[in-house]
Amino acid sequence: MFLDFEGIENVRDLGGLLRADGRKTKPGLLLRTGRLEHATDADIARLADMGLACVIDFRDLDETRRAPDRPVPGASYHQLPALPPLNTMFRRPDDPSYTADEVRADFAAIYRKLARSTEADEAYAEFFRLLLAAEGRPVLWHCTQGKDRTGAAALLLLTALGIDEDTIFRDYLLTNEFTQGLMDRVTAMEHPPFSADIAREVFFVREENLRTYVKLLELEYGSVPAYLELVLGVGPDEIEALEDLYLDEGV
Repeated sequence: MFLDFEGIENVRDLGGLLRADGRKTKPGLLLRTGRLEHATDADIARLADMGLACVIDFRDLDETRRAPDRPVPGASYHQLPALPPLNTMFRRPDDPSYTADEVRADFAAIYRKLARSTEADEAYAEFFRLLLAAEGRPVLWHCTQGKDRTGAAALLLLTALGIDEDTIFRDYLLTNEFTQGLMDRVTAMEHPPFSADIAREVFFVREENLRTYVKLLELEYGSVPAYLELVLGVGPDEIEALEDLYLDEGV
């Protein structure tokens, strides 16, 4: 479910997602968003009023130096870079020599790197430790636009909570409903920073990228749950604790 904030992009509450046994994710506890750089005073006050336990930032050090989050009173801040520095992986989208096909290939490479990097393993392992340590208080996690590194984290968490794959992918693709507005604003500019074709690759997510991420984890570990247990330390005890914290009692 989208939440309407003034200066934070792509805010979604992952509450209300139904599991096969009738249990649902609790509302108001699991928030995935874009960066908090442009959060307004009202946005920050709203997050503080929610009793936010922590903000988890999957961006790299260069990204956060250029666009630091606004702090949320009462919430701890944790920078957990999920990838090597992005400026070592691909060029800026306003580079006139950068083609849409190259941007698309670079975003696909992000997902392959997320499945095969120690940075991602360490970041997502700590993500789960923070979810457990929050003891039922709301947790917010984000990257820049709240779609790629954030989307992979959401997939891992919802898998741990037993949410089915179709529901997980529907949530992932909801980003495109939000970012259509960004796309429209860029293409309406008299002098846009980059072409519409580039904007489409930058702003939207592609289902095949997340499918590739899942497939690579399955090839390496047998399944996403096996990756959770073997690499991230999220085994049966941790899953039971996550269910107690983030799922309702069902019917």
